[in-house]
Amino acid sequence: MVLLGQIIANYLFARRIQNKPKAGWLLIAVLFNLALLGYFKYRNFFLENVAVLYGTDFHLAPLVVPLAISFHTFQQIALLVDVRDEEAVVPPFLNYLFFVVFFPQLIAGPIGLHREMARQVSKLRGNDGPGLTLFGCGLFLFCFGLFKKVCLADSISTYVDIAFQPGQPLQCIEAWCGSIAYGLQLYFDFSGYSDMAVGLGCMVGFRLPNNFLVPFAAKSMIDYWKRWHITMTRFFTMYTYIPMALAAARYSESCQLGKTSQFLLATAGPTFVTFLLSGFWHGAGWHFVFFGLANGLGLLVNHVWIAARLPRLPKLFAWAITMINVLITFVFFRSETLKQSFYVLHQMFLPDRLAVAPSWLVSYFPRLHVSTTPFLVLANSEQTLNLVALIVFLGPLSLLIPALSAKPEQIIPSWRSGFVMAGMVWLVLGMITQPRSFLYFAF
Repeated sequence: MVLLGQIIANYLFARRIQNKPKAGWLLIAVLFNLALLGYFKYRNFFLENVAVLYGTDFHLAPLVVPLAISFHTFQQIALLVDVRDEEAVVPPFLNYLFFVVFFPQLIAGPIGLHREMARQVSKLRGNDGPGLTLFGCGLFLFCFGLFKKVCLADSISTYVDIAFQPGQPLQCIEAWCGSIAYGLQLYFDFSGYSDMAVGLGCMVGFRLPNNFLVPFAAKSMIDYWKRWHITMTRFFTMYTYIPMALAAARYSESCQLGKTSQFLLATAGPTFVTFLLSGFWHGAGWHFVFFGLANGLGLLVNHVWIAARLPRLPKLFAWAITMINVLITFVFFRSETLKQSFYVLHQMFLPDRLAVAPSWLVSYFPRLHVSTTPFLVLANSEQTLNLVALIVFLGPLSLLIPALSAKPEQIIPSWRSGFVMAGMVWLVLGMITQPRSFLYFAF
């Protein structure tokens, strides 16, 4: 009911905005959507922080957050802005309804724009769509995404859950292993879902945008955010960063500010605000805010380096620095509290003890002259070997697997692709032991 009511309200807003683009209807519509999103996702977070500020307790009941409210809210806001800017026209109601509730992208993206879907919907309703020509490509992509989720992401998820148990002690190597494992889990989980969404779209005759482009091969934070969650980056760039940056640039020029002031106002400010909002969009918690700020800081350093025309770093070193920055942001993203985030990062970079080995090593090396202690993630030899093997296997795989969703039409149905798909399905059926949701269902 919440989704249906939001759709009807936004459709009426869109009609008003199209008829009277300068009457302030866009502001009212955006505030309506943000208020709805804020109530369901951030009400308790806001009240909890107010309670802490005033030293009281409100005893708040948990709210049931409508599934995928962040994704379909962003899609509708984007259409409202495009209508105001005359980049789009309000479609017939059934076309609009289809655009919002199109099931492959409804739950966790990719965040589609109406301008991408409008022509495809019109062709479909005019019996001029691609029909079943992309069905085979879509089926392969769907199986490929499911394989990434079940066989790759879920295979390492157990170790991530152990590493990020609140209140449990971690050693330095365990903090690093847990953070790397989570990065790999998140990538294969979310990119797997995105592949499945694009595949389902192809199966019913629609092309959805690609969401990942081998992000762990990035050699800068700017490059990373052109490859990771591409549609979210595009949304925030188009509807948050660019408007703020252009307004700040015009103000800087009118005031004849110096280059440093212009950079701070037109680049640094919009970058930090954009990523602060993107972090807060992911969830109601201070660790999500710091996730956004850590990304914003990484991007700002990248921009300063370019603006100062400093020499390019060696590729391997640039890649390593970028991945360390990414891992830091992932720690904030995965932790349940800000306190836990800082603890994991402390153990990664300023550990309590560095020269310490797990107790189980004593049975293999009785003359080991290093202090030992029980480990949590690397609790025994079998668990350690399994985790290390998964990281060594999945790490290079994240760099080698191509972005098939970028050009699904290049997947040519053949005996070879058929055998590959059958093998993936066989592995998936063999490895599904219990139901698991996709990580981005939480947002």
